[in-house]
Amino acid sequence: MRRFALPLVASLAVVTGAAGNAQADDACAFFKNKTVELIVPFSPGGGFDVYGRMVAKFMGGELGAANMIVRNQPGAGGLLGTNQTWKAKPDGLRIQLMSASGMVTSELGGADGVEFKSGEFSWIGRVSGEPDVIATSPGSPVKTVEDLKKLGTERKVRIGSSGVGDIDYIEASLLTKVLELNADVITGFSGAPEVYASLGRGELDLFSSSLSAAQVAEKAGTARILWAYGTGDIPGEMNVKSLSDVVDAKHAPMVKAQSDVVAAGRSLAGPPKIPEDRLKCLRDAFDRTMASAPLLEESKKLNRPVAPLSGQQIAGLIRGVTEGAPKDYLELLRKSYGK
Repeated sequence: MRRFALPLVASLAVVTGAAGNAQADDACAFFKNKTVELIVPFSPGGGFDVYGRMVAKFMGGELGAANMIVRNQPGAGGLLGTNQTWKAKPDGLRIQLMSASGMVTSELGGADGVEFKSGEFSWIGRVSGEPDVIATSPGSPVKTVEDLKKLGTERKVRIGSSGVGDIDYIEASLLTKVLELNADVITGFSGAPEVYASLGRGELDLFSSSLSAAQVAEKAGTARILWAYGTGDIPGEMNVKSLSDVVDAKHAPMVKAQSDVVAAGRSLAGPPKIPEDRLKCLRDAFDRTMASAPLLEESKKLNRPVAPLSGQQIAGLIRGVTEGAPKDYLELLRKSYGK
């Protein structure tokens, strides 16, 4: 009997595998002759719109759908479209390009109008993401945390921000906390370019923004990058340390939580509970799209770099924050949203 055991198991494995493949093929065949909507929760013409149209142009073919069309659904800072995707039928025919970091912070911070739970979306993959960095004025004497604390004994350290609830406001509040600064958050700027102009004039001491915005400011002579969120190498900034390396160890969990939120970037997701086999089709099509030469050429031509993560990776990243964020980080988010 023992001699026959192996062939029997092998045979069963082949049958099981064939059944699994057939099931997957059936799931992917669902998309044939159908139109998939890719929701962009912002107005046409912006960065999200460009990324959404670039992905839809190639992913529809990889999925085997008749069409993948972009539908802009702006409103309430992206909440309108996101709330509707949350409540949509989970058939895989409506997916959305999410502002994942803003969505997670607004949910955890208790922002008005949030009707979703970020960790329960059907995550398909991350399209792009870059670390946020902390910059000071090029002429500032500040090079270390000790320099900032010393400055704080002479006057309040001034940190720029667009306004309450914005990601730069959250990071300004975070810096005040983890660097243990005597600081004021100066709000009312229209966006990063205006804050960097003020930083360059020496009216501010610190500002957090995306790496690309900071590098533009560095080239313009209005910023000098000090530290970065995240722990990996920073493209083009080999000498920039992680913020985690310069704060007291007791604050490292808060920095990690914010780094993970930022890393979520621009990601693709559908409503909760898309059937697993159908979600696998979407994830596989997304992975093929992100690796395809035509998309990479388009990305280069449009100067919209991609930094893909798989659906499982982005789902794990977001669940890690929504289910495991430290209490003091949640309190900071709620305060940042005026709660």
